[in-house]
Amino acid sequence: MNLKNNIKNKINVFFNEYNLLMGSGGVTYLPLVSGILSANAKKNAKIRNNFKFKKFIFHPETPENIIKNYYKDFPDIAVFSVAMWNEQLCLKVAKILKKKFNTLIIFGGASCPHFPTEYFKKYPFIDVTIRAEGEDSFNEILLRYLEDKNDFSKIPNVAFRDKKNKKCLINYEKFGFIKDLDIYPSPYLTGEFDYLVSGKKEHNYQAIIETNRGCPFLCTYCYWGKGGNTTKYRFHSLGRVFDEIDWVSKNKIKYLFNADSNFGMHRRDIQIAEKLIENKIKTGYPEKFRTCWGKNTSEQIFKIGNMLHIHDLEKGITLARQTNSKEALKNVKRDNIKLDTYSELEKKFNNLKIPIYADMIMGLPGETYQSWIDGLGSLLQTSINNQIFVYQAEVYPNTELNEEAYKKKFKIKTKKIELLETHCSPKEQKWLKEYQEIVIGTISMPTKDWKKSNLFSVVLMVMHSFKLGFYILNYLSKEIQVSGKDFVKFICDNANKKDYPFIYKNIILNANRWINNLLNGKGRGVLNTKYSDVYLEIEEIIFLDVSQNFKIFYKELKKIVKNLVGKKKWNENCEVINEIFMYQNLRMPRINTDNRQLNFKYNIAEYLFYLNSSNKNIKLKKQSNSIKVINTKNYGDDYREFTKKKIIWARKNDKIKNDIDYDSKILEEMKKAQENEIDKENFEKKYKINLFDKINKFKKYDSLEIKNNRKIYNS
Repeated sequence: MNLKNNIKNKINVFFNEYNLLMGSGGVTYLPLVSGILSANAKKNAKIRNNFKFKKFIFHPETPENIIKNYYKDFPDIAVFSVAMWNEQLCLKVAKILKKKFNTLIIFGGASCPHFPTEYFKKYPFIDVTIRAEGEDSFNEILLRYLEDKNDFSKIPNVAFRDKKNKKCLINYEKFGFIKDLDIYPSPYLTGEFDYLVSGKKEHNYQAIIETNRGCPFLCTYCYWGKGGNTTKYRFHSLGRVFDEIDWVSKNKIKYLFNADSNFGMHRRDIQIAEKLIENKIKTGYPEKFRTCWGKNTSEQIFKIGNMLHIHDLEKGITLARQTNSKEALKNVKRDNIKLDTYSELEKKFNNLKIPIYADMIMGLPGETYQSWIDGLGSLLQTSINNQIFVYQAEVYPNTELNEEAYKKKFKIKTKKIELLETHCSPKEQKWLKEYQEIVIGTISMPTKDWKKSNLFSVVLMVMHSFKLGFYILNYLSKEIQVSGKDFVKFICDNANKKDYPFIYKNIILNANRWINNLLNGKGRGVLNTKYSDVYLEIEEIIFLDVSQNFKIFYKELKKIVKNLVGKKKWNENCEVINEIFMYQNLRMPRINTDNRQLNFKYNIAEYLFYLNSSNKNIKLKKQSNSIKVINTKNYGDDYREFTKKKIIWARKNDKIKNDIDYDSKILEEMKKAQENEIDKENFEKKYKINLFDKINKFKKYDSLEIKNNRKIYNS
């Protein structure tokens, strides 16, 4: 290898931002952080004239294959965006670069410690780290490099290795607060990613946009809470945001993720939603829009969520409750978020049959086993139609939860586990393993209670979120006064090997094996190549296992229900309960589901459709009727396709269940009523007239000028 430093011409800068691979098609996000740094650096003439920014390196690979990207041009500088899913890979590649080429190594990103004294001792090949936002610091590092490659002192937000004594020197100074984010050029509009997408009929890229930065909440487990962002908001102009959405549509990006901390909290967010809808109507892109929804602003979020749902842009509205424990909320500094807001939103979305899901974090300090199951139980009572996702509390760098004093105060016990990213492709055996740290015990929830809480959570998600006992749970809660919490707990406590062998093997044993694997350092994701080529959640695996024989499963579950409600109530209601079980089984998707039709003696479909709606109260009554399954697909023996479309894709938009003719008719009537209210028919015409006024009002820069300057930026 005969590489020469091209310093007389330009200094070569390589960006490394290894993103996740999602499925065998190689789907991954465009490298937004690298693009932002590159676009912002190029606006400086001195940097443009002295540095050459190479193509982004963002597909995960083995270190040996990644290093091949550096063999053509001498790597003077290598920049790494470090996250939980790529830290070990970044460290390995950086170490090789330092040894082979003595490259200047710059680290930044959420997983790069803000106070890296120990980090520098452990990894002597790292030269510079950037704390929090990197645009200004990165430019200053490049300019200083032209003068002195060894001294990066007096640059705010930067730590560097002093070449004389090898010690880490940290500059705690920050750059001044600038409210207008448009000072940083958009990598989409300056053409940073054009070489990846332009002129291609198909590509596998997804995109991320940010319309603002900042978060007013101080959650101790979140990087936003204490990490790189301020509690004060800063905004990109609507003109810029609209132009980025146009870029996404033009380049046929199917999936767009919004990196805002609280979308829907700002009045202008409804205009962004309108722009997304307008572009989908005109171009078909983006197909889906995912975001982190705001807190404490129910009316606006309801309007936006409703609009996006009608136009099939969202996969489900997230309500990040995290915990219902007042003590835990206080301990994680989240007690300023009103739980009443979530409840109000849940009712409104439920009435319109719009899918929403609640994210819950298990193991936060102050949570007990009892408060945890009570909290999940209250979710079942107030939002029984919705998805519930349960995650173990994770410990991230640069958060208060990661501080030793905080851990000591609440006696937090953690475990480093292998990072097996759900719904992402497994790494080849020779690839480096990545890790995440999870909470496995606190002073209020010792590890034995943590295990019980996990089992309860898995059974709840299987029965409720994956719908295996959804209608049964609904009925028992409403008519027999057996709460969803008691239903789930009874299964956890009583589903033994002798009396319920199928449920014990496929649910209880499966879940407990997974819990013990976590305690032994195994990752959260589960790989079963029969079902999928990506890691699945444990509740997804359990559903697929149970789906092998619904007949035996519901036979055993009926026996459990009989023991739960008692002989007297069973005898009084057994005719209806049997029909509820018939209906429950009918709604379950199968790999070879056909358009079956069953006859009922009671108005089961009508009763269950309106059971949790405040708009209409329907009572059970004898009424002969038939229910037919519609819109099904026969997957033959293709479990992977079945898993992708009926499990992974269908969970958040609540399309796991089989469609039936009754629901389809009522939902169509509801949809027409919603469309009339929002005036969808005149939507495109309306915004053709008004959109340009809105853009001109909020635009703070001339996008045409930026587009004309692309040649300068990329020269």
